[in-house]
Amino acid sequence: MAETSVKKIILVVDDMAVSLTTIRTILQHEYDVRLAKSAALALEMLKQFTADLILLDIEMPEISGLEFVGLLKKSPELKNIPVIFVTSHANPQFIDQAMAFEAEGYIVKPFIPDALIKRVQSVLGEGE
Repeated sequence: MAETSVKKIILVVDDMAVSLTTIRTILQHEYDVRLAKSAALALEMLKQFTADLILLDIEMPEISGLEFVGLLKKSPELKNIPVIFVTSHANPQFIDQAMAFEAEGYIVKPFIPDALIKRVQSVLGEGE
């Protein structure tokens, strides 16, 4: 008998529509992918549901990805949600800064879809 399970929720936060749709296309068959075009919208969305993982751009208007993670870490309800940065910044300074926020990973755009899937599965404790 097939086991039915609820799909894990991944919240993708990026101000670029192409990034949102690309990531959704890659992950939507295995996960419940929800999209936010700003960190402020993502914070509002997290009042409605709990994400199992957040894929987050760093450079966004108003609230940056780093500021967003800082806000998450201050919230008892949200501080344990794992975050993977997905950004075009390959500069080691950005990577060090992001990892100082205890991110679960850092993926540079453009990325290989399989690499994204493997990292997501690893963080969620899935895969081989």
